[in-house]
Amino acid sequence: MRVILIDDETNCLDMLTILIQRYCPTLQIIEQFDDPSVAVKKIPILKPDLVFLDVDMPELNGFDVLDRCKNTPFQVIFTTAHNQYAVKAFKYSAIDYLLKPIDREDLIDAVKKTQDSKFMNHHTQRRDILFSYMSHDKTAREKIALPTSDGILFMSVKDIIFCESEGNYTRVHSQNGHSTLFTKPLKEIEEMLMDNAFYRVHHSFLINLKQVDKYIRTDGGDIQMSNGKIIPVSRQKKQEVLD
Repeated sequence: MRVILIDDETNCLDMLTILIQRYCPTLQIIEQFDDPSVAVKKIPILKPDLVFLDVDMPELNGFDVLDRCKNTPFQVIFTTAHNQYAVKAFKYSAIDYLLKPIDREDLIDAVKKTQDSKFMNHHTQRRDILFSYMSHDKTAREKIALPTSDGILFMSVKDIIFCESEGNYTRVHSQNGHSTLFTKPLKEIEEMLMDNAFYRVHHSFLINLKQVDKYIRTDGGDIQMSNGKIIPVSRQKKQEVLD
């Protein structure tokens, strides 16, 4: 894969170059830029397969670069030191990211994912979801990108009725009557959906409050969802749920 590196800190470029050369032999670094404004002019000409892109840069940040290059198809791995809002956005959209200082194993895993055919064809959809998440429009967070055993599923948030923990995986039940097993623990999906009227009523269940039909008074309480499924409420959560 032909690769471009963009970071305003030259020491970060140097370190990433060393890591790639040592541990990612399938990557060919064709150019490095410490000035993002120059990079956006060169990317349409160089047509890279993959771009390692810093988030926090002066004048143009990583999202600005991606936005200005949206007509040039390439995969992206963001690099970031501390922008927790950005990290959440990446999780939401299944965009790959690396936290600085970059760990060797994290780099290898991210590169493997970009070379996986199940993920390669989804970069446009992932970008769209990323930018919708970064938008401040209340209607923006309409979809999330979730990994399955054979690729990525782009799911409408409003169609999710509830999420059920299955160990390190999560089964998501939707309005069409289907349920899908995702390779993410419930805690991570909860973080992705916490701003969309979802609530963790039990250690094993995360529900869409807009899909609740009935509260049933039992010991801890039960909730009947729009698909008829009865979800238990933990005793510790009972009062919060009622409130």
